[in-house]
Amino acid sequence: MDESSASGTGARRRLMGEFPAPTILSPAAMPHTSTIIFLHGRGWDARKFSDSILSMVLPRGGTLRDALPRTRFVFPTAPLMRATKYRRTTMHQWYEGTGDWEPEARGNMRPSVEFIQDLLDREMQLVCGDSTKLCLAGFSQGCAMAIMNLLLWNGAPLGAVVGLCGFIPINSYLLDILDDAEESDLDDFFETTSHESKPPVQRAIDELREEVELPQTEVPSRLSFRSTPVFLGHGVDDDEVELRHSENAALLLKKMGTHVTHSSYPGLGHGYSPKMLEDMVLFLTSNITV
Repeated sequence: MDESSASGTGARRRLMGEFPAPTILSPAAMPHTSTIIFLHGRGWDARKFSDSILSMVLPRGGTLRDALPRTRFVFPTAPLMRATKYRRTTMHQWYEGTGDWEPEARGNMRPSVEFIQDLLDREMQLVCGDSTKLCLAGFSQGCAMAIMNLLLWNGAPLGAVVGLCGFIPINSYLLDILDDAEESDLDDFFETTSHESKPPVQRAIDELREEVELPQTEVPSRLSFRSTPVFLGHGVDDDEVELRHSENAALLLKKMGTHVTHSSYPGLGHGYSPKMLEDMVLFLTSNITV
């Protein structure tokens, strides 16, 4: 039985900054073995995104739900905000701005990060508290939020993270932190705790927390993201988020100790294709129980 949000015709008008109820599709078959939380891109919403991606037919036939029948799909909707990049047009977006290659200011990340982390906690309870049965996925700006949440997640390791046609918002700055350090420092996490002498990965996490406007903490990150495999897919002909941005995201994640699979798709622009989704399914079936 499918559950759905109240985002359709006749729903009350949403308030600025409010998170609508997610669109949820229950597993097509039992038992329920995994859950994918899938974040849409800027300007979309859960209903539009879920209708689009779940209706695409994979190369061998069938859809994502056919390929993953025991998976629960959760599609949250980002809050309405005024987007500076689009002359303050009101649209659904996870935060203000895009990545560090654009001049627009970034901001308003904290509410979305806290909302998504709370959603992860709630969905985890539905799979007996087993975090490895959860996949956090996202497209475009949703990919950025998925990766940010992965790096800031301080619970047990997630089962997988998937990012399509995306990026990391302050990728260049974080790479500089890691590149300025000796390679051996990356594994000296528990050696020191003072800000001046923290190892580079912890300093990068601290910078992420500052970007999101989360309070700093003296308790070191668990670095649970190092145990979560990541799949990044990107269209070679993407002219909205260029391929190099996901390549740089993959480089950063690898430097932080994460196992990353990066695939590019010739002829594909800013979107997804049957082949990309098929590769995503193969990645998931190899890494989590679906």
